[in-house]
Amino acid sequence: MDALFNFIGSIFGYVLLFFNNVFGNFGVSIIFFTLFTRLLMFPLTIKQQKGMAGMQRLQPKMKELQEKYGNDKARYNEEVTKLYQREGQSPTGGCLPMLLQLPIFYGLYRAICMPLTCTLHLNLTENAVLSSAIARIKTLSDVYTSTSSSFYSQINVIDAVRNIGGNYAKYGFTSSEVAELQPIYELSKQFNFLGIDLLSIAKFWNPAIILTFVVFFASAGGMLLTNKLTGAVNQSQMQGCSPNMMGISMGLMSAWISLSVPSAMALYWTCSSLFAPAQSWVVNKYYNAAILNAKSEAQRLAKIKLEEESVISATYARKGVKKFAPIYALPPSANEDPAVNAATETVSFDADVNAQTNRKNTASKKKKGGNNSKQSSSDYQGKKKK
Repeated sequence: MDALFNFIGSIFGYVLLFFNNVFGNFGVSIIFFTLFTRLLMFPLTIKQQKGMAGMQRLQPKMKELQEKYGNDKARYNEEVTKLYQREGQSPTGGCLPMLLQLPIFYGLYRAICMPLTCTLHLNLTENAVLSSAIARIKTLSDVYTSTSSSFYSQINVIDAVRNIGGNYAKYGFTSSEVAELQPIYELSKQFNFLGIDLLSIAKFWNPAIILTFVVFFASAGGMLLTNKLTGAVNQSQMQGCSPNMMGISMGLMSAWISLSVPSAMALYWTCSSLFAPAQSWVVNKYYNAAILNAKSEAQRLAKIKLEEESVISATYARKGVKKFAPIYALPPSANEDPAVNAATETVSFDADVNAQTNRKNTASKKKKGGNNSKQSSSDYQGKKKK
């Protein structure tokens, strides 16, 4: 698992480095990285919304199965599985975006906490010159500050290189060591965002504590606004769960976590919380359950019409009735409703059949009429002879 998160962190490091080369600031890079991941997951979010709408549409049918097979759990589960297969639904299909949040969070966490290997992609084991320079930095007590967690050792090295400030001659670094340390020094200058050191952990005596409060309000407010846009507020109130309480709890949890991680993670959490309501608004406006269910119902009706038309066509074909116009006279337009097209085609076919039947009836009547006239004429001639 550790190797997997390192791999994801290395990939995210390339993305962060790209944005950092464009904007020259790690804070702005995190903002665009958050937007990038949100856009990358947007198709999955739409798929999740479709899955939720489909499950909502199946609720009446599942209720009927519950009433019919409630006492037989095995039969009920079997019928529910068949229902999912017929409707093309999966009860776990909408969980993927939520499951992907964890790898993204931990991958970014690795990229931020291990910037030398994940972001700059430096080889600290095989590069003897760089390893020697880092080992010397760790002996400089006036610039290097060790922390209790060895996981933040790369952050401590970057902080020490920044404290050296390019004055390598003072500490006796060789020219080859300076060449290896220079990319680290250039990166170390880009972690200042609005006066906050994004590599520092929030404390009550440093500016990073500001992001902790920002995380709280962004997380709590974002969740409340998202619930309001998606209609989850009314559902939560019906279930006896206060959405305000849920939002505050989420905000407190986010703020608590931000006190133990670099401030860059707090900035990511803030941006993610602020982007979530905007994404929910787009999804709810164009992909809400009512729209998706209406499209699904239109497709279902179109399918039924086509099946009915096929049966009618086969029936008349067995009776020898010829069609005067093909069923699919015109291809359905991309902007038209399939259900309307299918219904129009069926009406057209029925009209053709009715017209043909009327012509046959008319011909039959004429034929009968001709026979009657002949009979009347013969009767008249007989009477005349008499």
